[in-house]
Amino acid sequence: MTTQPTVETGRAEQAYGDTEPTAFPRSPRAVVAALVAFAVVARVGLWAVGLATTGYALRFSHTALLVWARWDAPHYLHVATGGYVGRGPNALWIVFFPLYPVLVHVAAWVFGNAIVSALVVSLVASVAAGFFLYKLAALGSPPDEAWRSVVLLFAFPTAYFLAAPYSEGVFMAAIIASIYAARRDRWGWAALAGAAATASRLTGLAIVPALAVEALRSTGSSRLRRLGAAALSASGFVIYLGLNRSIFGHPLEFMKIERGRPWYQQAVPPWHPLVEAVAKLGHRAAWNFWFVYPARLAAFVLAAGLLVWGWRRLRASDHAFAWTALAMSLSGARLISLPRYILGLYPIFIVAAWKLRSRLLFWAVVGLGFAAQGYLFSRYARGLWAF
Repeated sequence: MTTQPTVETGRAEQAYGDTEPTAFPRSPRAVVAALVAFAVVARVGLWAVGLATTGYALRFSHTALLVWARWDAPHYLHVATGGYVGRGPNALWIVFFPLYPVLVHVAAWVFGNAIVSALVVSLVASVAAGFFLYKLAALGSPPDEAWRSVVLLFAFPTAYFLAAPYSEGVFMAAIIASIYAARRDRWGWAALAGAAATASRLTGLAIVPALAVEALRSTGSSRLRRLGAAALSASGFVIYLGLNRSIFGHPLEFMKIERGRPWYQQAVPPWHPLVEAVAKLGHRAAWNFWFVYPARLAAFVLAAGLLVWGWRRLRASDHAFAWTALAMSLSGARLISLPRYILGLYPIFIVAAWKLRSRLLFWAVVGLGFAAQGYLFSRYARGLWAF
């Protein structure tokens, strides 16, 4: 006999449908349409900000797309168009996981232009991430609350990385789809989506313990099958290691490259960056680098605070993923992008939506989030550091 580790969507909707009228669409088609419209409007707004702050709006041409291609974006585009190489300066780009560049390469067969293809992939992926976040949250929440989690995701200050040529959208879509599939007892899909997550970013490996925890909620012979699916979710990372070995002769070459220029990255205990940030704040000069040390501490406090605040609201698998991913993100000696990394912690948006029951407070938070996002993207578009 097997215990189902899932909560059916219909049960949640039945429980809340008569007591809390929804102001948001609920049918799958309406949800997707609303998400597409929302994502497109957000991108148009960001693009307008980027064009205005760079001056590209005064000479609108193909250069207008360059506001999106800053920092790591050109490296993803290089891998998408030219693949990985084992020699020369472009060999550095092996540190970028393969799934997003592969999807951009495929999209380029249709759209031609690499930046346009990357933006389309990011758009589709972010819509998928929003859709699965809504479906996952709706398993145990009223529809309005599930929608609030999606709005909070798109309004997060660093959510412009869901629109830019970065892997954030693909990563989030894969992670949330994997958890959702496991919650619905569709473990084949959970393993496939989990493999996509581990082929997208190193922190995708946090999906393995999350799925394992979800699998252990069941009993009987199917537990082994579910644990097997959890283990298979790491296959995307195994493929990435195979790429490293085939190109460089060593499966962990990406770690060796990260230790050199321009990243100077190495593994440290997860508390090290926090202790360092606190120590740096004792020096007045550190506040000139508020994008590094204060922002690092603020991001940690926000993420950890929401996870603790929602301890009973979240399932064990949500906690397993979020805390593992957060610890992995904190384990880099040169940690300058934590506000971007916590964007991938989907449980924090479920908790925030649960706590922000006041419509006035909710929309105030959303407004502030979009304002901060616009400011950060204006910096990103100009090539200034913005995580």
